[in-house]
Order: sequence, then C-alpha cells, then structure tokens
Amino acid sequence: NGDGDGDVSESEVANPETENAATNPNTCVYSFEILPSEVEHVRRASLRMEYPLTEEYDFRRDSINAPLQIEMKTTTTIRPYQSKSLTKMFGNGRARSGLIVLPCGAGKTLTGILACCTIKKNCIVLCSSVVAVNQWKQQFLTFTTVKQDKICCFSSKDKDELPAKGACIVLTTYSMMAASGKRSDETAAMLAAISSQEWGLVILDEVHVVPARLFRRVLTTVKAHCKLGLTATLVREDGLILDLNFLIGPKLYEANWLDLTRDGYIANVLCSEVWCPMTPEFFSEYLDEENRFTKHLLYVLNPNKCLACDYLIKHHEARGDKILVFCDNIFAIEILHKLLKRPFIYGKTSERERMQKLSQFRKSHVSNTLIISKVGDVAIDIPEATVLIQVSSHFGSRRQEAQRLGRILRPKPGQRIKSLNDENGDENYNAFFYSLVSSDTKEAFYSTKRQQYLINNGYTFRIVTNLSEIALASAQADPLLLNNGVTKLAKKEEQLTLLSKILSSGRGSSSLKNDYDTFSSDGESTSESSDSESESESDSESSELKSKSKSETKSESKPKSTSESGSESEDGEALSTRPAVQRSTRSITDLSGAGTLQYVEYERNNK
Repeated sequence: NGDGDGDVSESEVANPETENAATNPNTCVYSFEILPSEVEHVRRASLRMEYPLTEEYDFRRDSINAPLQIEMKTTTTIRPYQSKSLTKMFGNGRARSGLIVLPCGAGKTLTGILACCTIKKNCIVLCSSVVAVNQWKQQFLTFTTVKQDKICCFSSKDKDELPAKGACIVLTTYSMMAASGKRSDETAAMLAAISSQEWGLVILDEVHVVPARLFRRVLTTVKAHCKLGLTATLVREDGLILDLNFLIGPKLYEANWLDLTRDGYIANVLCSEVWCPMTPEFFSEYLDEENRFTKHLLYVLNPNKCLACDYLIKHHEARGDKILVFCDNIFAIEILHKLLKRPFIYGKTSERERMQKLSQFRKSHVSNTLIISKVGDVAIDIPEATVLIQVSSHFGSRRQEAQRLGRILRPKPGQRIKSLNDENGDENYNAFFYSLVSSDTKEAFYSTKRQQYLINNGYTFRIVTNLSEIALASAQADPLLLNNGVTKLAKKEEQLTLLSKILSSGRGSSSLKNDYDTFSSDGESTSESSDSESESESDSESSELKSKSKSETKSESKPKSTSESGSESEDGEALSTRPAVQRSTRSITDLSGAGTLQYVEYERNNK
C-alpha cells in the first residue's frame, strides 16, 4: 500500500521507465499478496508480457527467521566454477532464485551446501530418491559444521521430527511432498509442519523433474524466500523445461563440460556408438512383429549386441576397469544376468541387497561389472566406475543419455588409461561410454536423437562398425567358450532358442515393460508409491512413449516416407542412415589382439 501524498497517474505507476521510488516522490510503491495457487499463473503472465518477475531474498536483514548454525569446514576445497556460480546467485548482496547447471560429478551437491551456508536460514532440500536424501545428509556432515540433530530426513523410511526451536535442514523427496491421497498420521503431521514453516532456501536437486504435473505442486506447498535449482541436464522431451523460468527463476550459471574436462575436474570420456547388425532370424521377426514390446526386445537382445557387450566386458575387466551395463528392460536384464553371469540391480531389488551389491562393486576386485536398470540413471554415486555399456535405453531421451554419461564422469586422479585408439596413442581417456545399437532398427533413429544434448556440449561419438564381427570371431576361435555364457550365442541353435524365448514370453506382458522403478519408492499409499523417476518422466518422456506407440501402429499399417533421419524400410522402420557429414574412416588396434576395430567418425548435424 502506497503512502504517496501527490496525485499519481496510472501510467506513472505502471511505466517501467519511471524513476526509482526512493528518489521520485511522485511514485507509489504497492505491495500485495498473491494466493499461492495463483503464483504460477502470475509469473507465467509476467514472462509472456516480457516483464519477468525477479525473486530475491535479503537474508542478511531477515530478523524474523532464526539463523542456522552452519559453517563450511576449513578442510573443504571450493572449485573456481563453484565460486563463480554462487557469485551469480549472491552478486548484489541478496539471494537470487534461479538455476545452476553443472555436469554430473562436478559437485552440484557441494554448490547447494555452499548456498545454504551463505544464507544460514531454514533450508529444505528436495531430492529425486531416498538414496539421494542419504547422500545429501552425508555431504552436509562431511563438508559443514552443522550438528546431526539439525538435519531431519523425511522419507518412507525416516521421519525425523522438526526441532521445536531454531532453524534446521530438511531432506526429503519430491514424491513425499507432492503425492496426494490418504497419508499416514505421521506423514500428514510432518507435511503440515513443513507447509507451515517459513523457509529461507529450498534446493531443488535434479530440478528438470519439477515441470512434471505432480511435482510442480511442491512449489506451492513449500513457502520459501529463495529457490535454487540444480541439474546436469536442463532438457526435457516435452519442452516444459522452459517453465522453470517462471517456476524457479532464470539460469544463473552453466559450466562448460569440455572446460571442466580440460581442467581435470571431470573425467575425459571416449564416447562410441557400436553398430550391431541384426541376425537374419531376429531381423525377419522384427520386420513382421506387430507387438511393440516384443519388437523392442528383439533389437535389445540382438545376439550380435549381446556378443559385443560380452566382448567389451571381458576386454575392460582384463585391464582392471569397473563396468556398468545399463538396460531398461526387465526381461532383458534377467536374460543378460544369466548369460553374462554378473550381478544386477533393478526396481524390485531390495534396498539392503542394492547397498550390498554396490559396496561389492566399489571395493571388491572380484565384482568388476554390475548390470543396472533405469534406477541407476540418477542419484547413484559410484566414482570407481570407468566404463559404461548401454544395451537399451528409453527411446530418444537426451536427458537419460547425459545422465548415464554422468555415472562415469567423476574425476579419477592419477589414473590415465590408454584408449582403444590409433597406433600413435596420442590421446588418453580415463572413462569409456559405449552405446550398443542394433543397425537398421528404430533404435538407430533414437540413438541419433539421444546424443544431441551431449553433442551440443562438445562431445563427439565415434561409430564402431565391426565390433560384432570381432566378438563373433573371438567366440568361435575357442570351442570351449561356445558352451559358456554369452559366447554360446555364436551358435545358430542358441540364437533360435533365445528368439523362441522372446516370442513366447507373453507378448505385451508386464515382464516386457521397461523398469521405471528408482532406488526407493517413497510410498506409503498407492499414489505415493509412484517413484520420483517415473513421475518425472510421466509428463516428459511418457508422452513420447505414447506418440511412439501410435506412430509404430501407423507404421505397421502403411509405409512412411523418407525422413531427415534416414531412409525407411517398407514397414516404416528407420534405417541407420544418419543426418550427419562423414569426416573420416580410421582403424584402431585392439589391445587384446583379436583384430582391428573399424570406426567411422561423424560430425552430427545439430539440427
């Protein structure tokens, strides 16, 4: 409400060019409250009119909210880009709401903790899973002087009461805060306590999930003066990523991936796309198959792809590498587990068993390979991993591709691994990312789309064209290997047996669906049990799933015309022709001596 004495015209009040109210006595300053349910609409309208609202918190003059007793430990090392990102947030002496984008493994958690230590008020951290909650708690205790009783965890497993007096830090998940429906009395009481609190800072980890219909409710539930969104992948397949401009704030800082690689803050990764031709029997069934789940399984469990995966695992295990094998499909994970004879983790794996397998993977010299589903896309910290092999993925998700690359981006000091490179050996890499793609299938089309985010950040993918041939020749060279594990797929009868299992597995059954579970379903009720990852994708990539399903149905009924992504076969399947400019064809000497890898290096068309 204004206190001006003079007559003020409406144009003077509304005109953005009017002089500052402190120096112009003819300007009235109006303050008013907006209903929480309408804040998003007001922000959206302001942005549309090109008058974006800026949210700033003068935390140093806030005498109402109790201070939080927290300081950074003197042993904590702050990296230059972390300091620079916080300068953008606190540049004018106030805390400005917005987004900070840092690559996986570059220290987003520490950046959020630094912001909390600067504001020193009540802080709530929203995470994507319970594992992330535990990691944040451990990081707070490691890097700061905050007392453990000032950190409250609110998840399906832990429900710590808020302290009666003084400020605190609450760590919870999006699912716990946003889920509707009947809640237990303990959960309802905790939600009421959080909703009634006035928070100085809310940190939104993996902020790219917030535009999802369910999770954006959190912003009206938590009343905070300042919002800080952290992510490595500011991208969504539904285009809603732009909503973060008015839901949270503008992008304050984004680090360059290649600069951090050059400075040694993240690993130097060699990215390769391995083309695996379909066997004649699998490809014939693929062309005739109408069920999209079975069709998906046929190119995921392509025998040549399985042989290539086994070859890469043995090759890197012999050099002492730690390997993650990613596969989204539950049925395929179980098949790979039996063939590769390696441990696996997916949605139904209990938390105790998960922690045990992860611990063995980190510390044991025997367990060097772990098969993992989509649960490992985010909130899993395995700095020991140096190799990632992607057998299947979630259609054309650019975000998932970048998040999976992030699993091996942790810096590896003192470790320099010679790559599968040319004879000169003039390049060194300390991490390897392999995406196995069945040629002449939809997977080839999805692969090109998935890589665009990484390509836009400066990464290049080398196309390996004959690894399957080398893997097959290696398996056939030793008769003893033909009866063991994956190598037995070199025999025609074993391929037909696998094909029979796929076709008879119950087309369209739940076992064929992708694994959408995360490390913990934060649920107490049916609605709450929807895990964070599935909810985050529900509005982004599930829409893509539906559209792909429709397009597949249409493609089976009539042929499509040739698109930019390549020519198409008679039944509409995208062939592996790439929207790219071929640069060079080179050879790499395989260190195991089995042969010479041929790869074609492409320069992707960013369109």
